[in-house]
Amino acid sequence: MSQTILIEPNENLRKLFSINLNTYAATDVVPRENATDAIALLSILPSINLIVAKSQVGSEQTAIRIYNFLKEKNLQIPMIILGECRELAPDVLTLKEPISWDVLVKHAADILCVKEEEVKKKSQPMFVALESNFFYDIDHTPCDVYIQIKKADNSYQFVKRLRAQDSFTKEDIEKYEAQGLKYFHIPKDFEHYFVTFVTNNLIQKLEEDEVDFSIRLSLNANAYEVVRDQIAKVGLDESMHTLADTCIRSMVFTIKEAPTLANLLKQLFKNKISYAYQHAHLVCVIGHFILLRQQWYEPKHLDIFTLVSFFSDITLKNPEQIQVNTMTELKASKLSNEQRQVVLNHANDAAELIKDYPNYNKNIEDIIRHHHGSLDGFGFPEEPNETVHPLAKIFIIADAFVKIMLAPHTPKNKKEILAILYAQYPGQSFQDIIGVLEEKIA
Repeated sequence: MSQTILIEPNENLRKLFSINLNTYAATDVVPRENATDAIALLSILPSINLIVAKSQVGSEQTAIRIYNFLKEKNLQIPMIILGECRELAPDVLTLKEPISWDVLVKHAADILCVKEEEVKKKSQPMFVALESNFFYDIDHTPCDVYIQIKKADNSYQFVKRLRAQDSFTKEDIEKYEAQGLKYFHIPKDFEHYFVTFVTNNLIQKLEEDEVDFSIRLSLNANAYEVVRDQIAKVGLDESMHTLADTCIRSMVFTIKEAPTLANLLKQLFKNKISYAYQHAHLVCVIGHFILLRQQWYEPKHLDIFTLVSFFSDITLKNPEQIQVNTMTELKASKLSNEQRQVVLNHANDAAELIKDYPNYNKNIEDIIRHHHGSLDGFGFPEEPNETVHPLAKIFIIADAFVKIMLAPHTPKNKKEILAILYAQYPGQSFQDIIGVLEEKIA
């Protein structure tokens, strides 16, 4: 069997890639932390067949260091780079993030000359990890569900915890979470069926008319997280179109029926809703306050604004990335260089993604691309461009207000938040929008 060095700092991705490379590309995976570790191994074991390496680990130019070592030692070992690496892109296969494991495996199998028939002969079971929130809104599953247990020798085994059709509640899932469990695992062959099963359950519940406000918030949040997860894995496919569209309609309903801002915040925190959805929902609520005072407002504008709020940060993977709102905050963050690059590009990435959405139009693309004030969707300008789309201007102010409101060490008094916004956005059109918000919440 061939051997592949894998450098992927994210533990969950490392496990996912390792299992799939071993199963579908018939290769033994040797994990390494960084270029130094990989080069040390290559110095004593130059017979490695493939190197799959993160473009950058921390401040280390991982892929470039390994590539230069291979050239220096005249080692003809193929590489696959995970993430952007412009210096090597013409010569080395580079996969743009987020990277789907099946795309990685297909390239690895091609490089290693592994034929599909050889893979089918392998009997090793194959599992895929799903975040625990996938199980919140179902009471049984269509397949057996496993947890991953670490053994004394540092290897892993999968232990069945839920049998197909076993009944359980959200509280049962939360008990596992309280013990530190983040992921359940299902057989790979059931992944598509399982995600469809969860999606259909969510859609059915979201489309019910008589749903308690608190429950609907929770359903919206879970649907949002499922869409985020699946977009990272497979992109915006048809089933995620449907779920996203249903969730957006449900969000519009809850925004129209929203209680006072203080009571809404209590609901959002009480239900253990993710920061990502708290942020998206609150931006919609604040944006709706402002939209209702615009002379040109029509009901369709709330639909558009909600869709923009849903997708604007969909490519960001953690709260620390979503919280960034200025270049100063980005530079001061503890994010890796790669994570910072994702933040810098996310408005443009989301605008490109929305082109696959059934209700796509150029206005929606522009609003998403402009939602941090730049016309090209890159970075955080000190002063937003006055020519960005009018709905994007409202989004910018709503977004900034919500981020200050949700941040743990910033003013919570509304007047103090408004003072920060007046100072941060001196352009006249932005000042006017802040003034409208001040009239509403003062």
